[in-house]
Amino acid sequence: MKNIMTNTLRIFGRNKEFFYLITVQQVLIFLLMSFLLPYTTAHNVAVTDLTADGRGAVTAEAVRQLDGVNIVDIKYEDITSALIGGNIELAAVIDPDGSVRLISMKETEIENAVALCIEQSTGKTGGSAVVNEIPEHGMPVSNSLGFMIFKTLTSGNLLAALLIKERNNKMKDRILLSGVGTGKYIGGMTAVYLFFMMLGSVIYWLTGVILNFDFGMRNSLGFLLVVFSANVLSVSLYVFASAIAKKEDSLWFMGTFVLMPMALFSGVLFPYEYMPDVMKAIGACFPQRWIQNGISAVQKTGDIAGAVPYVAMVIGLSAVLFIIGIVMSTPKKAHPAR
Repeated sequence: MKNIMTNTLRIFGRNKEFFYLITVQQVLIFLLMSFLLPYTTAHNVAVTDLTADGRGAVTAEAVRQLDGVNIVDIKYEDITSALIGGNIELAAVIDPDGSVRLISMKETEIENAVALCIEQSTGKTGGSAVVNEIPEHGMPVSNSLGFMIFKTLTSGNLLAALLIKERNNKMKDRILLSGVGTGKYIGGMTAVYLFFMMLGSVIYWLTGVILNFDFGMRNSLGFLLVVFSANVLSVSLYVFASAIAKKEDSLWFMGTFVLMPMALFSGVLFPYEYMPDVMKAIGACFPQRWIQNGISAVQKTGDIAGAVPYVAMVIGLSAVLFIIGIVMSTPKKAHPAR
């Protein structure tokens, strides 16, 4: 396998566009989307009514009318975890006496507008509080996360193209005739490709740490762990695709007619909580939803262990696809004539 990896690295090294497409371009796109997308989304605000007569409905409706505000339904006991995870920026808690408390991780640009709106609708305010659970951060990653997951999963395209190219020009046959098994052949090429994919993810993560990006979690290593699982899934998907596709041009089908619909149903491109129940049930079966849930679990619990079940599901599916791809790519032995 070492010779296969060396040869693969040599092939990729001769292609000047490879390192740019698989590592540099990914980082640039993710960073660009991280900076641009936060300014195109509404501010998530939770309004929790603790009154017995439900008078908080008036306040909630008043806040809902504010431009650029999205009301999120969250229980009182879940407010802190929602703030830490970046699911909401601000929580307005209506106490039993009708007064309102504003709770946030830090001062936000929407807080004054919400406070004024509440005061005009109820005439009562109970001050504000800042939950100092995590330090102040810069650009939130969550807004571009769905795009990042989709783009990561489609990044294995170049690996599949190389596998198909070597199969069609008989290079694969010559390598297998030297005694190298199909598993070692594909495994060696995949290992090199996966390394550079993960390198791109590490560079993006390190850049985010240096620029103080808001990963929505205490330990951003959990974010990197889940992204690594997406890298593994990507190469496995395209190893499987390379075993099915006859030509390199056919690989566009994987991204357009397989990964794109899966992304839509799994809610990584659109808010999952607003989707119909039927679409949610379908989307829950797709690995993009598992990746999103893994990151959300780390954001909510602050512990990498929360993402382990979802990462295990992604790795398990990856292993199945990878094995099927190898089996389908293994030449069938010719039976001797009788």
